[in-house]
Amino acid sequence: MTDNELCHYGILGMKWGVRRYQNADGSLTPAGRKHAQELADKEARKAVKEDRKYAMKNRSLLSDEELNSRIVRLQKERLLADLSRQELTPGRYKAGQIMEKYGNQIIGTAIGVGVGASLGKVVGGATDRWLSTKGYKVKDYRDGVPHYGKD
Repeated sequence: MTDNELCHYGILGMKWGVRRYQNADGSLTPAGRKHAQELADKEARKAVKEDRKYAMKNRSLLSDEELNSRIVRLQKERLLADLSRQELTPGRYKAGQIMEKYGNQIIGTAIGVGVGASLGKVVGGATDRWLSTKGYKVKDYRDGVPHYGKD
């Protein structure tokens, strides 16, 4: 070896891409403690998932107390998810509530207008004329949406 060469052989027993989670005395490093916790959490989630899958397949074998406790747990999880959604995305949550309340009405009106316009073109007359022959006319526009009513 010459004076202007740099040689590095690494740490004895070290493998490329393998992290060390233990000190020489066997105690865990901070990264090792974090890694061990992540593995434990992953195993716990896997166990819960397998338990739920087993319970769904064999729900007739569960006692009433077990069923009630599982139902209460799932209801609480849904409630927590719903409350979290309200807190994290209040605009999206409110828009979802509005769509639940008025969505069918809006969609029905849009489909009615589209079908009316299409039939008007096919029949060869104006949409208002075609609708008026059936006894319906545009009564008013609320929020840019036409509302139909009988004469």
